[in-house]
Amino acid sequence: MIRAAVLALEDRCPVTRPSAPATRAFARADSDRWGRSLVLATCLVGATLFVGVRVVSAAATANDYSVSVPVTLRPHDPELWALVNAESFEAAQAMDGTLPDPASIPVLGDTSALPAPPDMATLRQQIYTGPPATRYVFRGRTALDTTRAHYCLTAALYYEAASESDDGMRGVAQVVLNRVRHPSFPGSVCGVVFQGSQRAGVCQFTFACDGAMARTPSRANWARASRIAAEALAGRVFEPVGVASHYHTLAVWPSWGRRLAMTNVVGAHIFHRWRGRWGTPAAFSRPYAGSEPVPGPYMPVAEQLAVLSGRRGSSPVASPDPATLATIGATPAPLPGAPIQPQPGSASPPLPAPAPRAQPSYADPRLAGSGTVREEFRNSGTAIR
Repeated sequence: MIRAAVLALEDRCPVTRPSAPATRAFARADSDRWGRSLVLATCLVGATLFVGVRVVSAAATANDYSVSVPVTLRPHDPELWALVNAESFEAAQAMDGTLPDPASIPVLGDTSALPAPPDMATLRQQIYTGPPATRYVFRGRTALDTTRAHYCLTAALYYEAASESDDGMRGVAQVVLNRVRHPSFPGSVCGVVFQGSQRAGVCQFTFACDGAMARTPSRANWARASRIAAEALAGRVFEPVGVASHYHTLAVWPSWGRRLAMTNVVGAHIFHRWRGRWGTPAAFSRPYAGSEPVPGPYMPVAEQLAVLSGRRGSSPVASPDPATLATIGATPAPLPGAPIQPQPGSASPPLPAPAPRAQPSYADPRLAGSGTVREEFRNSGTAIR
């Protein structure tokens, strides 16, 4: 039944089937179309490669461009053009005699004259000690002034640190020279070393008024102190103490030490600097005048010993003349923390006065007398007040 229906449909709609020759013709046409496409693609790739090679070749030979037409340059300044194109400096100097010698002109970027950057060890030390003092050369106005400054500094190094190492002496020398450049102290080396020595008990350096200078110095230590003093006056800076202006021995701890900033411990001395702006390198900027007074002590050593022993000498005390007193600073330098009277021309703010400290008391009788200084060390550490 189904087959009959299919046969009837084929009779109404006959299907035309292609012959074998027609099928072969269509196959050849399709093959020719694919061949033409392949040839066209090959031509496009070849053209692209050719153009790329030509572009790269042209870029590579761009510097070889040259013209056969001569070019004449006309500079704005013919004389300068001639100097620039001179074959040598001598030829250019023959054209212009005012030309400077290139050998005398520093090369741009040359840092040989600049100080070397600090290493990490130096930076760590400055965190502890503070900034170092500025290098300064102390030159006297005359040969006599230079000799006096050298003698006074040598005496301070010997009588304050003869038993110390070279660095111990250098620390004392740095403190003395720091004071010379600070407006709250005398402006001369001898003035700083022998400040207050016209009266017993008010010396800034104990050796200047306790009779210590009656002892004959040893030749070896005096020569060592002389050498280190000469180095310091010539500009050698002892950085480990920074801008310290005070020190004391390890045997004592004076009350003023608590109001200062400790910089370092060198040998048997503890060094301190003022706190705040008064203890920065900018405060140590007073120029050295170069004029030195007569070296002290300004109270005779015999009179010093008489005062310390509780009896007066038979001869009157020889006082220095007013000019010398003005030069050495007759009034002792104020204690750290006390109000400071600025010198003329300076604008230094006064430091606040410290609050009084109560004396310690002990309930345990076994501690009676503790905290006091033994008699042999009573004068130790009072070199600088």
